Amino acid sequence: MANETVKGSGVTKGILIGGAIGAAAALLFAPKAGKELRSDIARKSSDATDYAKRQGTLLAEQAKSTAVVCGEKASAIGSKVQEIAIKAKDAALIHQDAIKETAATAVAETKEAVAEVKDHAHQVTSEANRHIDNIKNEAAENRNDAMKSTNSVTGSNFSN
Repeated sequence: MANETVKGSGVTKGILIGGAIGAAAALLFAPKAGKELRSDIARKSSDATDYAKRQGTLLAEQAKSTAVVCGEKASAIGSKVQEIAIKAKDAALIHQDAIKETAATAVAETKEAVAEVKDHAHQVTSEANRHIDNIKNEAAENRNDAMKSTNSVTGSNFSN
């Protein structure tokens, strides 16, 4: 719309200048008396001045209405931007709460898993200790049996 106003302004200026030059040329080259020629020039100048004033007024009104429309559009855009900013902030807060909840859940589940691993490790350790004790006892029994066997073999050799 601004380009149309600028183009229209150039056309208007061209018409005014061309009209003034054409009128002046027509008056100067027409065979008229001096008084009549001056009267025609004054009238044509007055007409050109009136036309220029009307066009200036029209352009000023168009500029004012364009400024009002631009102001309204800018205000509407500003309102939309504020509205979007509020929505974005609200969405961020909602997501922030969801992230906090997810993190809290993850921490709790991790603590539970660690506790379960500890319990399982204690159970494995206890079972391993029990097996070690069994192995020690069995080794001691085997040693005692071996010693008895050795003693009995040694004792029977001497008695023979």
